[in-house]
Amino acid sequence: MARKKGDGKGQQGGGRKKGTPNKVTAEVKELIASFIDGNWKNFESAYKEIKDPERKCKIYLELLPYVTPKLASVEDKVQVTKLTMEQELSKISGEPTRE
Repeated sequence: MARKKGDGKGQQGGGRKKGTPNKVTAEVKELIASFIDGNWKNFESAYKEIKDPERKCKIYLELLPYVTPKLASVEDKVQVTKLTMEQELSKISGEPTRE
C-alpha cells in the first residue's frame, strides 16, 4: 500500500537532494545554447529580410525578456492627508492651528 503524503516519515531514500542541479536539464540547456550560437547568423539574416514591421516588432519583443530583467511591481502605500493652506503654514511655522 502506498504511503500517505505528510505521514511524518519524511523522504525515504532516492531522488536528488534539495539544491542539486538536474543533469538532464543542464544538458538540454547546453544543447539549445549551442544550437542558437551556431545558427545566430542565419537568424539575423532572416530577421533583416522581414518586411512587415508588425511581425518584426513582435519577434523583437518576444526576445527582449531574455536579455532584460523583469521589473517587479511596486505598490505605494503613502497616506496623504489634505490640509488647508492655513493648517500647512501653521505646521511649518510651528504655531498652533486655529480651528
